[in-house]
Amino acid sequence: MTAMNFVLLKQYSLLLSAFIILAFSGCNREITKQDMQDQIQEARAETQEAKEETREAIEMREAYYEDYRESKTDELKDKNKDIDKRIRDLKKTAKDVNEDAKSDIESAIAELKEEQEDVNDRLREIQTMTKEDWSVSYEEVNEAITRIEEEIDRVAESISEN
Repeated sequence: MTAMNFVLLKQYSLLLSAFIILAFSGCNREITKQDMQDQIQEARAETQEAKEETREAIEMREAYYEDYRESKTDELKDKNKDIDKRIRDLKKTAKDVNEDAKSDIESAIAELKEEQEDVNDRLREIQTMTKEDWSVSYEEVNEAITRIEEEIDRVAESISEN
């Protein structure tokens, strides 16, 4: 379940809970028209809040994507530089050692080059990531909220008819 759907579900649950509480609280006292109008006003405020929270969740998701991509790119570039430095250091060391040690150093350099290729592959993958389009999801959530608002309006109309 996406964060947006969770927010909508949370808001919808609050609305239903409020109406149920009002319905069952009639045992303690008589529910007035004003009680219902107050509850409808609160429900309208909650749906507006759900719209705002949904928009904020989408904006936050998009910002997270950008931040993640940037930080991961920086991290991989740093790792690549570190591997380059280690390879250079090993090559320098290889000049001053015997043949047996050179073989071990060359093996270590080969392993580092493989690791570097993996880092480069991951870097290309991160750099070619495409940004997800959340507009469809946002519209779906807004449509669901609109349906809730229509139901609230229907309840409000039924109260004003009485």
